[in-house]
Amino acid sequence: MKSCKWAVLGTGYIAGNFAAALSMVPEAEPFAVCATSMQKAGSFAEKHGFSLFFDDIEKCLDAGPDVLYIAVPNLFHFEFAMKALEKGIHVLCEKPIVDNKPQLEKVIAKAQEKNCFLMEAMWTRCFPAVIKVREWLASSSIGTVKSVRADFGLKAVEGWQGWKASAEHGGGALRDVGIYALAWAFLAFPGEKPEKRDSVYRLKNGADYHSELFLRYSNERTAFLTGSFDMVSNHEVIIYGDKGLIITGPKLWCPKRTVLYRYSASHEFELEEAELFTDEYPGNGMQYEVDHVTKCILSGKTESPLFPLSESLVLMELIDSFRREWGVLYKTDT
Repeated sequence: MKSCKWAVLGTGYIAGNFAAALSMVPEAEPFAVCATSMQKAGSFAEKHGFSLFFDDIEKCLDAGPDVLYIAVPNLFHFEFAMKALEKGIHVLCEKPIVDNKPQLEKVIAKAQEKNCFLMEAMWTRCFPAVIKVREWLASSSIGTVKSVRADFGLKAVEGWQGWKASAEHGGGALRDVGIYALAWAFLAFPGEKPEKRDSVYRLKNGADYHSELFLRYSNERTAFLTGSFDMVSNHEVIIYGDKGLIITGPKLWCPKRTVLYRYSASHEFELEEAELFTDEYPGNGMQYEVDHVTKCILSGKTESPLFPLSESLVLMELIDSFRREWGVLYKTDT
């Protein structure tokens, strides 16, 4: 059986979840891990079954992995993605993939030059429940999509990763959690850019701590989206059509359940359940992303059909425009 040798950069919470998921995909080999110290890297490697461990990214890349998963703070994404691609190593990079559109264009150009796979780690797109939603939408099961409501809010507590809410570290709620809500709007209105948009926001440490976005598409179609470090939302996404609606969640970023409803023909306030899809997956769900990317690489693909680079570009462009309006600026912005 052909296998794909994975290297993981980072040993934090997300990296640990990803490493645990590697063991659930037969074609995915936990090959190498790189951390800020040999002690961290060694402990992580022993826990998750990696063959090699390093405290130097160059040595890690020179060891010969097929693909690098980047799970370090945002401001390091561009540097390490470029290092890996330059050596002809495929890249799966955590969200947000880089700081801004100019950086993203450079990373994509490098991936194309080296014929490498590149993907922003929008793991949500890989879940069976989300794939089912796309099938329903493609078959017009709820008619024409009219509106999307998606909220991802959490309440930051003591000991939480504060760098995520700091402009100095390339942070902000929109790029950390709001990006999931935005991605749902992109899924519901594929290939479209909003014609108009507006927002309400609150800042802290130079970054957005809370934002509520209003996007208006052609023919009066809309999306209302929230990304927050300041309040806990219900974590569901609702897609409204002219014949019915779809409710997915809870945990819109890694859902186990989605329901298709149609409007009642006899009762104006009632919904009729047309189809229920559930997926009580084992583990943390990252195995779907691992499996998808591994299969893409082994089959010679250079980007994901579930979350293509063109979508990352449009998403980044929209986020950049909101940041400029809010005065959220990073050192790498020009």
